[in-house]
Amino acid sequence: MSSIAIPEPHGSLMLAWQVKNKHVLVVGAGDVGLSRVNHLLQADALITVVAPEIHPSIRKYSELGLLRVVERKFRMEDLQMYQEPGDISKLDINHDRDEIERISSSRFAMVLTCLNNYDLSLQIYYRCRQLGLNVNLADKPKNCDFYFGSTYRQGPLQIMISSNGKSPRFTNRLKEHKIKPVFEQLDIRKAIENLDYLRTTLRTKIHPGESPEVIKNRMEWNKKITDSYSIEEWTQMDKAQIDSILANYANV
Repeated sequence: MSSIAIPEPHGSLMLAWQVKNKHVLVVGAGDVGLSRVNHLLQADALITVVAPEIHPSIRKYSELGLLRVVERKFRMEDLQMYQEPGDISKLDINHDRDEIERISSSRFAMVLTCLNNYDLSLQIYYRCRQLGLNVNLADKPKNCDFYFGSTYRQGPLQIMISSNGKSPRFTNRLKEHKIKPVFEQLDIRKAIENLDYLRTTLRTKIHPGESPEVIKNRMEWNKKITDSYSIEEWTQMDKAQIDSILANYANV
């Protein structure tokens, strides 16, 4: 009899949230605001920071063109700062897709408050609820639609560790003292680029096609080959070696 792993109760599913080229609002620009901004910069978000006082590092980011700073007190209308007019719910999903994308992308994908003023943070939270915006109140897990974890990044590889908001400091230590020393010894970026080259060349040149049978054959072969070599071997291969592997594709 096969066993089934039962999820622990009260756990949270960790999801990767795509915010690349999407508007994100950060209210507050102190040390906590800076930590949020650093996460968002790694995710290539379009960041707007609103605060009357700006952390020197955030100001420097602004001078480099990495984000926009609005140096004043927050106003509730800031939550719709870029929002295009129009009722997106009335657009036709078959004929108005460009318009749907335009209006949707003008909304904030995330709103983050990093304030000492909890009353104002709660007002922002409930206004976000009214507007259907995803929001995170710093140090208030019950008022968060999402959490920030400690992230290790090497090229396209991203590893996030989250304690569901219970101990961000511990997850950061775990990254620095356990994960980082292991991965810094490996050229993971090279391994991923090699495997992407293998997969792309297989799909576009060696065995193209989109029929269910062709897709199944490619996936099964790619899985077999990926597992046939160690992680260390994938970090050391060159394209000539991968071409040699592709030349032996059994389903051509």
